[in-house]
Amino acid sequence: MKKLLICIITCLSLLLLVGCDDKYEPVESTEEEARVIFTVEADGRKYEVRYELYRALFLGNKDIVDGGDSSVWQGEDAEKYINQINGIIMARATEIYSTIHLARELGYNPYSASADTKVREYVKGAVEGDGTQMGYGSYEAYLEALKKNNLNYSVADLLARYSLALEAVNAYYMGTGEDVFGNSDREFQPTKEAVSTYYMSDDSVRVLTAYIPRGVQDRAWVESFRNQMLSYDTELGMAGFIIGNTLATESDLIVDGELSGKVIGKDALDSFFYSEYIETAFSLEVGEISPVIVIENSDADGYYILYKLDKSQEHLDRCYDAIEASYVDNVIGMKLAEIGEKFEKSAKITENYNSIIHSDISMG
Repeated sequence: MKKLLICIITCLSLLLLVGCDDKYEPVESTEEEARVIFTVEADGRKYEVRYELYRALFLGNKDIVDGGDSSVWQGEDAEKYINQINGIIMARATEIYSTIHLARELGYNPYSASADTKVREYVKGAVEGDGTQMGYGSYEAYLEALKKNNLNYSVADLLARYSLALEAVNAYYMGTGEDVFGNSDREFQPTKEAVSTYYMSDDSVRVLTAYIPRGVQDRAWVESFRNQMLSYDTELGMAGFIIGNTLATESDLIVDGELSGKVIGKDALDSFFYSEYIETAFSLEVGEISPVIVIENSDADGYYILYKLDKSQEHLDRCYDAIEASYVDNVIGMKLAEIGEKFEKSAKITENYNSIIHSDISMG
């Protein structure tokens, strides 16, 4: 996947539980919801961002901008806040459509008949249960659950197809796309030479990452924790300390008793939210610890402390599979970024945007 964390709206589980069945007729968007707010285009394909998606992304991310103070959307500095939320909305809409576009370029159509069938299967499981989870019990309850998560039927359908496209993109680049594409020759096959070149280049960095969600500990605790990290004489000891006191993933720090660390590519992360993380990781010298980094968004929200490790042939050989996966993440990130740049250059706001009153945006 392109990012360490995917942040689109609030409830990822709902993204995989949308669609229609003969018993569950699609709910048409209202004329207001279907208004096109802006369009983006790449390689001759145009995508429309409608008000319903704009609304979902606004409501799902507004707390990042206003900190819970809704009065800012009609205050004297409202334009500043609107510009900030528009940047987030553009980034998130671009993420959705770039993934759909890339999947289509690779040969998978998330609007095909087979995709429709999968989407129909999702709603049946969502409403009736599928053996692994309880259903909502009724179609009305399901639709109400969508509404509580700032989604209407059409946006939920779009996000389901985005999810299918993301699965297809990852399958293609991970070399597991035969079931999706029906032709293993079309799968991406990373060579050891390419992986090695990526690993040893300035396009990747190897770091230990300490992650502490905000709300679990305060800033003072995190600063104290950072100082304790500095007290360790060995990197392995520091890694063990991080594992024992944070939500860091153990395999990202230690494998089979040996130091591993996470290898990250310049294009592997979502640069909109992770810009400071990326810039810091690539600016550190080997053996240097970063200041406390704060990321504010609904999924990756928290404090981060990075420690840069040296890269070596021994580590490449020992952790090759994880490094290959990092390389693939970076390749996907570059492809999506290329499409995203085309989208941003082609973006056109329609006159419908001028009718939006941000302080009044709600699910009704």
